[in-house]
Amino acid sequence: MPDPAPRHPGFAIDPSRLYEVGPDGRPRTRDPTPPAMEWLGARHRRLLLAVALPAALVGLLAGLTVACFALGVRLWAAGFALGTLAAAPLMLVGPGLDWWRHGRRRRHVHRQRPGEFPDG
Repeated sequence: MPDPAPRHPGFAIDPSRLYEVGPDGRPRTRDPTPPAMEWLGARHRRLLLAVALPAALVGLLAGLTVACFALGVRLWAAGFALGTLAAAPLMLVGPGLDWWRHGRRRRHVHRQRPGEFPDG
């Protein structure tokens, strides 16, 4: 026999928010869309600087390596080559810090049920 009336949850769900309870039982909220950012704002300039400076350092060290090889100073060339290899991972620091600061912030873990959550 079909149900005569559809069941409603008893509260209104805001479609612009995600409501979930994690496996540990703590409620979490997450905004599905990140906040709007202006192009080349402070965050983008910081990220650009954090990637451009290590890239310039790697390029400089690689150029010095080639120059030392061309001049026949092999010991110096080997040192600059090792410096190039050691500085290459620095280019990942900027995007990693950007993700750590901004990618994680949209998810909030609450110790108890927030007041704006409907009773359920």
